[in-house]
Amino acid sequence: MDISIKKCIKEINKNHNVDEFLPKYVKGSMHYNKSYACYRLALEYFMFYETVSEELASAASSANDTLAVLNGIIREFFEKNPGDSECKDMAGRLLVLREEVKDQVQVLTAYLDCFIIYEYIFNRIQYRFDEMGEMPDDNEFIQKVISYVFASEDNTVVNENIRFMIEQLPMRMLSSKYFDIIHESVSLYKGSRASSLEGFEYMFRTNAMLYKDDNMSVYFTEFKQVLNELDGLKPDDIGEDVYREYSVKISSNISRIAGFTDMYMLMEGLVNALYIVTITECYKDGEENSNSAAMEAAYNVIKGVNSLFMKEESSVWKLAGDEPLGTNKEKLDWLSGFFDKVEGHQENISGILETAEAFLDEAENAHGEDIVRLGLAEEFAILKRMSLLNSSSMFADIDENENDTEVTAAMADETAGRLVKELKELFKGRSKQFKRAVMANTLGKLPVFFNNVQEVTDYIEASFTQCKDEAEKFAAKEIIMEEIG
Repeated sequence: MDISIKKCIKEINKNHNVDEFLPKYVKGSMHYNKSYACYRLALEYFMFYETVSEELASAASSANDTLAVLNGIIREFFEKNPGDSECKDMAGRLLVLREEVKDQVQVLTAYLDCFIIYEYIFNRIQYRFDEMGEMPDDNEFIQKVISYVFASEDNTVVNENIRFMIEQLPMRMLSSKYFDIIHESVSLYKGSRASSLEGFEYMFRTNAMLYKDDNMSVYFTEFKQVLNELDGLKPDDIGEDVYREYSVKISSNISRIAGFTDMYMLMEGLVNALYIVTITECYKDGEENSNSAAMEAAYNVIKGVNSLFMKEESSVWKLAGDEPLGTNKEKLDWLSGFFDKVEGHQENISGILETAEAFLDEAENAHGEDIVRLGLAEEFAILKRMSLLNSSSMFADIDENENDTEVTAAMADETAGRLVKELKELFKGRSKQFKRAVMANTLGKLPVFFNNVQEVTDYIEASFTQCKDEAEKFAAKEIIMEEIG
């Protein structure tokens, strides 16, 4: 197939032969999406097997269930030569699976943010029990911090340094000041799109342990039990044995959540690629693929890895001839030989695909009526969906329009008031260490609220002069010195 996307775009922009070049543009875009997704799926599926195959036995049952569905659809497509209606059915099931993976990652993210709060608390009491080493005295340390924060002339870098320091310095801010800063931060969204404010609110809730998800009672409930135990501890009364026990629990659970999250992110990438492969199959034109050898090689890799996952036979092993392929490692090594034929094709296609995707909105705006008249509206909707799936935002909402309502002052005030009210409820009966952990974790994610260098300097100095807990100060120094050197 030889379809020049650039030529199609050029002619459409000139309004030349639109009835000819719009369908060609769609056909070419479908073709390149399919090819790119196949090469991507072959490489990522192979790497996924290498990365997680040994870890699945100890993984959460939900991860194995998700992978079983994914592997089953891969086998249906690559081993059974499905028709168009079957491919559309697979694509629909993959969209459902994609949402399930998103739901599970959101639960993991919520749990991780909770453990981070307790990790902060336990870090600050560590040196009640561990011996303190050598650190700069308070005055020297304060000067080091100030020098580090303002070492760069780039305001973006300076602001990132400030956020880091806010998260790690002893937190001694009054609750009233903290709530004022929340109001000020939310007010910055006045005049922006409501979707931006919604994104901010979600971010804030997760970092403040305010995020509630019904799926938390379905997925990964083992983490909830540990969090309930941590919630029952009073930091001022924690002895060394309890500190040691729960420090290990916090660390191991954070590590486990990170491992699950990495696994699900890899699976989401596979789901996205497989969706593109299945849905574009419904729009194939019957022409022979111009890189049939490379595509065949990609198919062989996918079939082989799927066979290893599912422990079922595949026609691909017959291609090995008399070469003995006993162990899974031997089979993987043999499959890796197909990448010689695939190498370079994904990179060559990516530039063409970027050009095609960049033209989508322009084509719809300039030729919306032509697209409908030529019966291409469904294809354009699918192309836009695939553009999102090819983006770096693998969890992007592909069928929901962003809320373009302009944020009013009343909307911003209502959001800020709701967050402050929920925080006050969260803080009731909680330890001062818990409140400080939540405040530090959220303030470090907000827009920088200082107006000048002196205010930053005053904040750094006050955080140390007002902190009388030597264990907390030493812990803060240790974390910061690891960063600033």
